[in-house]
Amino acid sequence: MASSVVVARSKLDGLEYLAPGARVDWTDLSDRAQRFDTVRDATRAALRLPSRFRAFALPVNA
Repeated sequence: MASSVVVARSKLDGLEYLAPGARVDWTDLSDRAQRFDTVRDATRAALRLPSRFRAFALPVNA
């Protein structure tokens, strides 16, 4: 099964996605987002971010 969940946050003109890497970087392109195997894993990653990011797990069709 392909990875089909990302961590996202909303902004005024759309969504930003958590980019892979050791730092907290965001990308506007869903193709470059870090992928997770399950919603649980993505939710865990989102909850570990500082609260100012207000991120959430988002299933994608890929």
